[in-house]
Order: sequence, then C-alpha cells, then structure tokens
Amino acid sequence: MARSSNAAKDGLRSLLVILPLSILALAALSPAGKASGVKDATRAAEKSAAEIAVYALSRGKGVPEPTRGALKKARTLLEGAKQRGDVIRFKEARIGLEGETRLCVEARDGAAARALLQELRAIAENVELFNVALEPCLKK
Repeated sequence: MARSSNAAKDGLRSLLVILPLSILALAALSPAGKASGVKDATRAAEKSAAEIAVYALSRGKGVPEPTRGALKKARTLLEGAKQRGDVIRFKEARIGLEGETRLCVEARDGAAARALLQELRAIAENVELFNVALEPCLKK
C-alpha cells in the first residue's frame, strides 16, 4: 500500500513540473503579434499606462543563442527608453533553471507602450522562444 501511495506522489510531482513547462512551450509556439492579438494589445495599451512582458524561453537545452541575442537587443531598447522617460520601470527576473528570463516593463503611457510594443515585436519576429505580451507582471 505504501508503494502505491509513493508512486502516486511521484506521479503528481512529475505532473507539477511538466504542466507549467508545457504551458510555457505552448506559449512559445504561438505566433507573436499576429492578426487580432495586435489589435487587442493596442486597444489595451491605449486605455492606460501598460505593462509589457518579454520572455526568453528554452526547450530543455538552455536558451538558444538567437533568443539570447533578441533578449540583449530588447534590454538595450528598454534601457534607452527608460533614459528617455518612456519607461517608468523595468525588472528582469530569471524564471527557469536554464536561463529563461522575463523582462517586465511599465510604460509611461499608452503611446509609449504602443511604440515599445511595436519595437519589441519587431525584435521578436522570426525568433523562436522569444515572446512579447501586453500583460501585468510587475507587483505594485
């Protein structure tokens, strides 16, 4: 009886690890900035100061070089925007064991958010495992 209980716990632990990674992988496979997603993001950015999340992900072998390069470009863009006053604050956080990273950005206003979103999505174009999303990610 104890063996079956331990096996069930091991299976649950595996599921708790695999499920979040699967969700991240599915998010990475979705096309960044296509069709109505851009319109929805633009509308949301117009309503108020916006938060933008930039993700550099991996598929189990570390963050690929092209993705790391895109992250470096995004970081440089955001640092410049912060110096110009277009970004109120941004924070970088490791979110995985293999170098996965999230940049959270709070834009000054809707216009700054739209401009940043457009530039970040241009960086993200054709780069696997590099995603840009208009979503809250900074704790107030």
